[in-house]
Amino acid sequence: MFTPEMIDDFMSVDMNTVDRDELVDVSGFTFDNDAPQEQRAALVISSVKNPYCFRVGDMGVKLEFSNNALDLQTVFSNFLKRKKSGL
Repeated sequence: MFTPEMIDDFMSVDMNTVDRDELVDVSGFTFDNDAPQEQRAALVISSVKNPYCFRVGDMGVKLEFSNNALDLQTVFSNFLKRKKSGL
């Protein structure tokens, strides 16, 4: 699949200097729910090219992860709780 060097290249994209037209626009992306679950991640990655850096319309998006951060489910649950309470 990916080598550590490829992942480093994916993560090293500088959003201040990248040509956004070179990033894959995922705004119209649809998941193939008929594909076997084992192949879905590979299909997404082959379409997106760089899973760490892409664009949605005109907005560039770069994903970064911290080794000691909360998991996405916890962060999203906390976000929804704050929204529900009016914060």
